[in-house]
Amino acid sequence: MNLKLLSSKGYPSDRQDYGDCILVDNGTSLLVFDCGSEAHAKRVETIIKERRLETAIGVLTHNDDDHFQGFPYLAERGLLSELYTPLFLQHLDELLELLDDGRRTRDGLKRCIKETYDNVTDLAENYQVKLVDALEASTLMKGVEIVGPSKSYALEAAAKGINGNESDSKDGETFVNAASVQVSCHCGMDRVLLCGDSSFFAIERVLADHSVIQLPHHGKLDTAEEIFKAKGKENGAVYLVSDNKGTAAGGSDELMRKYSKGRNIQNTRNGDVLYPALFRKLSGGYTGRTLGIHWR
Repeated sequence: MNLKLLSSKGYPSDRQDYGDCILVDNGTSLLVFDCGSEAHAKRVETIIKERRLETAIGVLTHNDDDHFQGFPYLAERGLLSELYTPLFLQHLDELLELLDDGRRTRDGLKRCIKETYDNVTDLAENYQVKLVDALEASTLMKGVEIVGPSKSYALEAAAKGINGNESDSKDGETFVNAASVQVSCHCGMDRVLLCGDSSFFAIERVLADHSVIQLPHHGKLDTAEEIFKAKGKENGAVYLVSDNKGTAAGGSDELMRKYSKGRNIQNTRNGDVLYPALFRKLSGGYTGRTLGIHWR
């Protein structure tokens, strides 16, 4: 199993937010975990061709642009076999029950969901790509499975946002971010957790099962510190940060200032992050060398 977190280092603009894009290759299939820009998507296209694959599997963790904007490029070219993301239109009755205000009709709720999750709606209505509900799915490909969020957590988050009578935040994140799709990758002796912009509460129950963890929301400091506290002084823990935000707000500046030493944090701000890599054993830091497939 090989992972590659794409970096925007060397892209045309150092001011643009290129978003997340993480590739998981199990030797026979390729998974694209978020694709936040066309620049990332073009690199994915090249890798698909180099691997002599026809298509890749997509996972859109949540509706935000910086996780979505490359997927239309891939879908338009028929490069996605299917795309997994929460499909709240398939849970209308459950959402109506959670809202329980007597004011909403099924048609009204449908319209609200389509507007709230506009990027998912765009994929469903304007591109020929098979969408699969991540809240009902498990195995994505050999060695890779969806482990969260729980269906109840995702629906509660969606209902909170749709309600409109209260704050649209949940556990310190927006209701959209908090319920990001979480994926577990079995990599030899390690398990890697990828989690988009998840809240700490949403991933807390699976942290103990993973030794390599994506720090959510581009390395957001307070969430990272909750993860560090939960993991304690676990030897060998590796933390991955996908921060391609350029000069946009919300990156990993605070995290890297505070934890420049003492934690094994691999950040795309310094270039593509590859796994498995020798960064676990070399005190001098990440070398760019990988075992198995050699990414370009």
